[in-house]
Amino acid sequence: MKLKKTLAFLLAATALTVAQEAAPAPSQETAPAPEQKAAPAPKPEAAPAPKQEAAPAPVQEAAPAPKQEVASAPEQVSVPAPEQTAAPVPEGVIRQGPPKTPFTVLHGNAYNRVENEAAPDNVNYLLNKRLTKMAFNKFFYIEPSGEMGAFSLGGFFGAMDISGELGRATAGYATPSFAVEARLGLGQIKRDVKGAEIKETVEGDDWGLTLSKTLGGYVVTLAGDWTTFAKETNVEPTKGPKTEQRYRDIDASLIVTDGPSASKHFWSAGIAFQRHEDELERGGSLIGDSLTSRVSIVPVFNYGTPALRASYANVYMGVNAAVPTTIYDKLDMHDTTSENKIEASLFTTMLTLSPNILGEVLLGESLMLFGEASYTWKAFRYLNKDAPGEKVTLKESLADKVEASMGLRYQYKDWAACEFAFGDSFFTDTKSIFNGEGVFVSFGGFIYF
Repeated sequence: MKLKKTLAFLLAATALTVAQEAAPAPSQETAPAPEQKAAPAPKPEAAPAPKQEAAPAPVQEAAPAPKQEVASAPEQVSVPAPEQTAAPVPEGVIRQGPPKTPFTVLHGNAYNRVENEAAPDNVNYLLNKRLTKMAFNKFFYIEPSGEMGAFSLGGFFGAMDISGELGRATAGYATPSFAVEARLGLGQIKRDVKGAEIKETVEGDDWGLTLSKTLGGYVVTLAGDWTTFAKETNVEPTKGPKTEQRYRDIDASLIVTDGPSASKHFWSAGIAFQRHEDELERGGSLIGDSLTSRVSIVPVFNYGTPALRASYANVYMGVNAAVPTTIYDKLDMHDTTSENKIEASLFTTMLTLSPNILGEVLLGESLMLFGEASYTWKAFRYLNKDAPGEKVTLKESLADKVEASMGLRYQYKDWAACEFAFGDSFFTDTKSIFNGEGVFVSFGGFIYF
């Protein structure tokens, strides 16, 4: 029952929502005022109200009392009205389009794992796709289950997480119009032994940079990473052939999103590029007989919209689409036994669609329940392989299994919050409840400033 100890999340906008709901109330009371000219802003529907009261009291000597109240009422209403429209703008605002509600809050990574574009952001989304929004947030976030910590000072921000076998540090600076982020997970080892120099790169070695710019109602984000996905060992002997391993990914992406200006339809579009190198070279010649090194180009488009909305709940629906196309390096080598020349090629492309749905409901002023689900549908896949003794052409359409999770968010005032989502093992394997394996998809907490 340790799960009951989970603290959580402030619905920071509750107070503002109450204030907004309270504002129209006085405007409706002032509508029956005799001085209809003094209140052009109120709705004309208020006109019939005074007529009904005027019928039984032609002179209405008691009317001076309402006049005194009415005279002050418009003044009181006219002052806070502009303040209320400006109030939601400061910190805590996640989306600049829709009005602030108890749902427009920054979430932990337990929330919106299906990557619905219309749902509020989580920490990973801010770090990866919406850097400029860091300028609107001041927080400390810790996620023990994901071995991650992050913070934002409203300008400067940073994070610590894991890349392969290494710890990775992230640091950056954000303004509403521009943001920059650098990532580094360093694992370099150099040894000088008798007759050779050995250089090792540890799995997870990562050098990355992200730039984000606001252009009108859109945000453009450019990112790049050089990552070692397996341990590399390069040997330069004083005599004999040089040995070099290349186990690395070179990634680049360009993403455009309408997040800052959207209110009903949210989308992001872009393209990702990856060069995957899985090679062993000795004496200037590649060694190996498998097609692994490749180039991938992936156009992407994600769409989401609030399908249902109420003061107590939201349902977001969306679909994420991608067209990954992969061209493997052409194999051109000699068989070490027969000395025959070997040539092979492999090409694949597909269209993947990932429909997703996310629902959230308030269970009081401080508690929120949310659930989400998605599945990946390979709408179309084409593969062509041409190798000695093997010529294959494949066409397929396949719907993968559904991924679903359910979680809770609890927050205390505007000070602190806790959020977690259950993994499927929690519901399907009773042992996981006691051994801690697979219990949580994610577990994290916030301190807000």
